[in-house]
Amino acid sequence: MYNPIKTLKTNTIGTLNMLGLAKRVGARLLLASTSEVYGDPEVHPQSEDYWGHVNPIGPRACYDEGKRVAETMCYAYMKQEGVEVRVARIFNTFGPRMHMNDGRVVSNFILQALQGEPLTVYGSGSQTRAFQYVSDLVNGLVALMNSNVSSPVNLGNPEEHTILEFAQLIKNLVGSGSEIQFLSEAQDDPQKRKPDIKKAKLMLGWEPVVPLEEGLNKAIHYFRKELEYQANNQYIPKPKPARVKKGRTRHS
Repeated sequence: MYNPIKTLKTNTIGTLNMLGLAKRVGARLLLASTSEVYGDPEVHPQSEDYWGHVNPIGPRACYDEGKRVAETMCYAYMKQEGVEVRVARIFNTFGPRMHMNDGRVVSNFILQALQGEPLTVYGSGSQTRAFQYVSDLVNGLVALMNSNVSSPVNLGNPEEHTILEFAQLIKNLVGSGSEIQFLSEAQDDPQKRKPDIKKAKLMLGWEPVVPLEEGLNKAIHYFRKELEYQANNQYIPKPKPARVKKGRTRHS
């Protein structure tokens, strides 16, 4: 939402460039697609044969439609040029080494809880999400790339939680006294999200194995260490010294 044009360009021109490269060198391409191709779903849980329910001109459309057209490009190159493609529809994922300020719900809640700030929930918090730990996702991606499955595959954890439940869980795991603050609902925010992973189980022999609390404790530990590191290593940028050349003062 911060930069919709760049998001669109990355998903379209970026994918097109990579497909062209894959065609030239005979490579197999992995598209990291997303559960957002299903939009705000009217089918629950979401299986790969569901076409989705997406607002093509809403604030999230740059990402949703960008990924949808990226999938279209993959299958056009596969049919027309014989490029091998693998398409993973990735559901919410978290773990250590996430960017601390990426705006995702996991990083937001952990950061807010550790800093004693209110946990911000948009709307009532009744909207659901399903979170998988990063190592489960990596195993799924490797299994997909090593398989002969060229059609899209959901990779996610089917254990569904409301955003409010999730906020309370993180607050308890951190041991935080933070309050939960309710803000106005985000436009086109999907109300339900839960992957149907029957296809991944059957065709890849894959399913998530890391329990939610175990994964969250690892992510919380990482964020806590990062905050400590930042507090102990305050980086204060200094202006670059002027360079003198041929009698003139120039700033680089």
